Amino acid sequence: MTYTVVVLAKAEKYLIKLEERIFDNISERLGGLEENPYRRRPLVDIKKLSGFKSPPMYRLRVGKHRIEYFVDESQKTIYVTNAFLRSGDSDYR
Repeated sequence: MTYTVVVLAKAEKYLIKLEERIFDNISERLGGLEENPYRRRPLVDIKKLSGFKSPPMYRLRVGKHRIEYFVDESQKTIYVTNAFLRSGDSDYR
């Protein structure tokens, strides 16, 4: 039971501007979501974001970078909606 990761335009625009080393690290962590997009494990810090009912949103932490995504269970697809560099407490809704 693996999922497919789809990176939407807003997140892709941010990710392609990153250094290759950082981009590779984030890509590796996104690949790890294919097995289980809900469970935390070493080097993969996942948190369910509050304020989202349908669909529930999740946050993946990779160093100072944050990746927001939601999961479509019917299609077994993970949609990455936003990626950004965390700058302070005001970054989260």
